[in-house]
Amino acid sequence: MLKKSLVWFIALIITVFFTGTGSAEELTPQLCKKKVFAAAKLLEAEGDAALAKIKDPNGEFRFGNGKGYIWVHNLDGIMLMHPTKPSLDGKALLDMRDVNGVYLFAAMNEIVEDHGSGWVAYFWPKPGEEKSSPKVSFCKLVKHGDEDYVVGAGMYDITAEDIKKLFPNDAIYEGD
Repeated sequence: MLKKSLVWFIALIITVFFTGTGSAEELTPQLCKKKVFAAAKLLEAEGDAALAKIKDPNGEFRFGNGKGYIWVHNLDGIMLMHPTKPSLDGKALLDMRDVNGVYLFAAMNEIVEDHGSGWVAYFWPKPGEEKSSPKVSFCKLVKHGDEDYVVGAGMYDITAEDIKKLFPNDAIYEGD
């Protein structure tokens, strides 16, 4: 009886531990939007000081089982912080286009300047792949002092039509 109780107790502890870690957090458009709003709140309060917290690979802004992350650029199109591609940090990106000619970062800036926040649909290769896949990113404009930040997070294999169904009142940039 004691052995059986001990096994149940250990199973309970393991279950509680793994449930509490959020290890099964699925990447969804809702989660991307939630994390963008959380990062925006932090940037609004702390400005550039928040970038290190947002970039932390073990922090709250790496989510969706490691597939989701937050990046931050400015309205000049300069990448201020990209956690998975630090080679983009400091680079001007307004001329960057997808396979269909969509200027990604210009579109992100346009949606946030016109609406405050919104979704941008484009095509981009998944990590480790050459062929482009549909991707949709949620972006939000944030102000801290004299600084303007564009905070974003996205996911693959979601289309603008999917976003329209989930968030019928959100602005969506679908290209020209």
